Amino acid sequence: MNITPPKGRPMLYWVGKKPIESVKSYPTQLVEVYDPFKNTRFYEIPEYEDLEKDWHNLLFEGDNKEVLATLLELGFRGKVDLIYIDPPFASNKDYVRKVELRGFKGSRIENDEAPLLQQVMYEDIWKRDEYFQWIYERLLLMKELLSETGSIYMHLDWTVGHYVKIILDEIFGEDNFVEEIIWAYGSPSGGRAKGSKLVKNHDVIFHYAKNYSIRKEYKIYLPYSEKYIKEWFKFVDESGRRYRKRMRGKDENGNIIWEKQYLDESPGVPAPTVWRDIQQVYADPRAYKDNVFTEASFGFTTIKPEALIKRIIKHSSDENDLVLDCFIGSGTTAAVAQKLGRRWIGVDINKGAVQLTAKRLRKIIEEQLKENGNLFEKHNKKYFTFAIYKVNDYDLKLFQSEAKELAIRHLGIERTKTDPFFEGRLGNKLVKIIDFNHPLTLLDLEAIKDELSKRPDEERDIVIVCYGHELNTQAWIEEWNRRSAVNKIKVIDLRTDREKGGFIIHEPPQAKVEIKRTGKNKARIEIKEFISPTVIKRFNLEGSILQKAIQDFRSMIDAILIDPNFDGKVFRTVYADIPKTKRDLIKGLYDVAIPSQRVKVAVKIIDVLGDELLIVQEI
Repeated sequence: MNITPPKGRPMLYWVGKKPIESVKSYPTQLVEVYDPFKNTRFYEIPEYEDLEKDWHNLLFEGDNKEVLATLLELGFRGKVDLIYIDPPFASNKDYVRKVELRGFKGSRIENDEAPLLQQVMYEDIWKRDEYFQWIYERLLLMKELLSETGSIYMHLDWTVGHYVKIILDEIFGEDNFVEEIIWAYGSPSGGRAKGSKLVKNHDVIFHYAKNYSIRKEYKIYLPYSEKYIKEWFKFVDESGRRYRKRMRGKDENGNIIWEKQYLDESPGVPAPTVWRDIQQVYADPRAYKDNVFTEASFGFTTIKPEALIKRIIKHSSDENDLVLDCFIGSGTTAAVAQKLGRRWIGVDINKGAVQLTAKRLRKIIEEQLKENGNLFEKHNKKYFTFAIYKVNDYDLKLFQSEAKELAIRHLGIERTKTDPFFEGRLGNKLVKIIDFNHPLTLLDLEAIKDELSKRPDEERDIVIVCYGHELNTQAWIEEWNRRSAVNKIKVIDLRTDREKGGFIIHEPPQAKVEIKRTGKNKARIEIKEFISPTVIKRFNLEGSILQKAIQDFRSMIDAILIDPNFDGKVFRTVYADIPKTKRDLIKGLYDVAIPSQRVKVAVKIIDVLGDELLIVQEI
């Protein structure tokens, strides 16, 4: 799929800068739906052409670059009306939802560098060049998705904002820069700064339009201050309404004509580009009233206030417009879009973030239906349904038929339902898909050889699609191709193929946990081993890099939760080991109090990607 090259000026250069000319999309896998009406049609493949007639909101779990490319393939090019993103700032601070291995120092020393995955760009760990290329690629894709009247808001801070501004000029064009918003969130406690440095108390938000001259934009008004009201709306009529006198003109005799401007009919003060009236969520406990989050265990410690996102959405979109946030985090953008009657798409690579967003949206929708009445026909425009899709981290377990279907869509294979052995054709080649529950083996190759012996007139070449292969298969195939004039064999390994690789099948974590009673009312729990295949595949760690990065399996673990008296249904967290910073590891050894009678002890292990493993043992 081709991507339009950027043509704007000025341009920022960095080591390894390379515009993306094309991108690879992946199949979607529908994994969960929320449908309070029980009659919405959910599409296995969420193509825009279908959704336009029968919309449901979209929540994607996957790398946002892969999801953005997939949305382009599904017909969303030019269909998104507003994009808000709050990406990592490359600021070396422990305040955004992170996807990294634990236990690293985060210094500039190479051996201490933590392997990071897409959503964490520490300045001290990631070289600026790598950060610039990372954000550059994603912004190029977002521009393709944006409608001609659409806008993008990019939330940054002082660390990289000045650099990214130049990248935005290049991609969207300097002439399409609308405004720089300063979010002066304040420092209620007085703030802290080292030495004599000034206290940092603001972020920057860059607003660009796809096309400046036809962008959607609506004036925003702020409430008058009490001082302003007292000074200007100082008159009160007989009904108690405040007003001010405003000169409308003069009559024919030159006398001034006054009119009354009532306070309750006045819109307020036009909003400036410096927003001082919205504080950070964690800075003001009162803000939690409208932001229902205290779930720090997921790692979100600076949730953006709903009031901030509400102002942005109302400034640059209409009801029913489509809003995208591909760093969805705790779900604030989707939550506000839902409340304002917009359609929305959320994306995050972290399973915990997707789960948290879904939980938040379900609660909001339930409240909306309760307020408005459960009438589908009347409230359909509010878009009360959503679906969760996986992109390139497919949870297939043992469902081979679903695995084959995803591979067929991924590779563009033409299915042949009448052939009992080969799954289809790729061009003029026959395709054989190997069961993804095991790698390609010599037995699989012998089976293909045996099948071809039954078809002496078959001269087409063979494409084998597999998920991993044993080393001895390569020599077998080379020998076969050397001897055979027809039926040449080519292998597409979905994990490693140069063009079609990077296809990830989800494998659940595994662990060795020892749980034993050490006294009448005591138990000891020890996490002895842990492995998360998806973490390893997502971080793309191989060979010496893998060994260096994961010297301690606890690097892959984000949290340990313990229920010492599990009833087999509801997990109740009594003990929690959630390290304070990403440089810390879980303890791995726990002494807990338990009932004296025989009891089930449950241990929940959550990896750095949010995947969960539940271990239950009766003692």
